Amino acid sequence: MAPRPAPVRWGLILLAVGLVGLGTALVVWLRPLLGDTPPQARTREVSAVVVTSSPCTGQAAQDVVELEVDGQKRQAKLDGCGHRQGETLRVALPVPVAAGELVVLPAGATPTGNGLAGRLSSVLLALACVAGALYGFLLRVRLPMPRRS
Repeated sequence: MAPRPAPVRWGLILLAVGLVGLGTALVVWLRPLLGDTPPQARTREVSAVVVTSSPCTGQAAQDVVELEVDGQKRQAKLDGCGHRQGETLRVALPVPVAAGELVVLPAGATPTGNGLAGRLSSVLLALACVAGALYGFLLRVRLPMPRRS
């Protein structure tokens, strides 16, 4: 019979697992404060007219729309496809407006940030992985190997 590990050793293993979980939680929780993710973009809704319609085949299918920005007409790519040419629709214009190529989204389809739910999901996933690895380690240690005759 193999000698059982001392309780102090298991205490150190559990302490290490807890510290890894806490470190993971802190990194995921504080990631937006460290500047890894861009701040949530603000948008305003404006009317746009579809200038060029694009069929929804292929990966980069985007319609071209014309809209008014600061009193000037500008063309922008719409992150969408299949609209009729001349169709008027509401789009979400990013604030402030960038000087280069402009990409707009249909109104109501603004991207959402990762937020608290996403960070909490990441922490729980990391802890589940660590717990599963520890459980596998415990099973490997506790199950006796079958004897060959």
